[in-house]
Amino acid sequence: MTDPRIALISATPLAIAPAAAALTAALPTATVWNLLDDRLLADAQTEGGITAPLAARMDSLIELALAGGADGVLLTCSQFGERADRRESDADGVTVLSADGPLFAEAVAAAPERVLLVASLASAASDSGARLEQAFAAAGSAARVHPLVIPDAAAPLSAPELVETLAAGIAGVDEAYDLVVLAQYSLAGAASSLADRFGVAVLDGPTAAARRLTAALREDRG
Repeated sequence: MTDPRIALISATPLAIAPAAAALTAALPTATVWNLLDDRLLADAQTEGGITAPLAARMDSLIELALAGGADGVLLTCSQFGERADRRESDADGVTVLSADGPLFAEAVAAAPERVLLVASLASAASDSGARLEQAFAAAGSAARVHPLVIPDAAAPLSAPELVETLAAGIAGVDEAYDLVVLAQYSLAGAASSLADRFGVAVLDGPTAAARRLTAALREDRG
């Protein structure tokens, strides 16, 4: 498959650019198809969580992507990742990935002792932190996850501003860590700069997902 169509399903516009950039870098010939419901997160907050109707809305977007001929589907919102995880990973012969499933797999494979999980929203830190801990436990790892919420990074920022905002928050962490995981796609653009600055591996969801989709498409061609 030389020109795959990859559907990105997003709940915030801030996640689109990092996901598209990672996919373009990994799959230069891919066509990126964006499906956006920018009320999902706001409605989830109003409803106090992901209700059945909200889950159905995300499921309908996945079905729309599959019906539209997507060769791969990526949900860019971590809080709706369960909608991908509950399906067979290759439903209808198409790989459907949660936002951070590939990210957590790479984090587990890195075999860290202590992970710094960075988020701009408390809800993202809580949700991603709990599921990352579950991933480590399922792998028999005793790795500890330390969540760090940096609220100032939630606002739209330029690339340099995002790096500086996250770096300032990370610099204030006193405890040692040997891996940094960025919990949200909107933070992914700072990964390489943070790795250089702090001398530690920094993982982000878009890059991990792009690697997984690339591998899946190669398997399909094989």
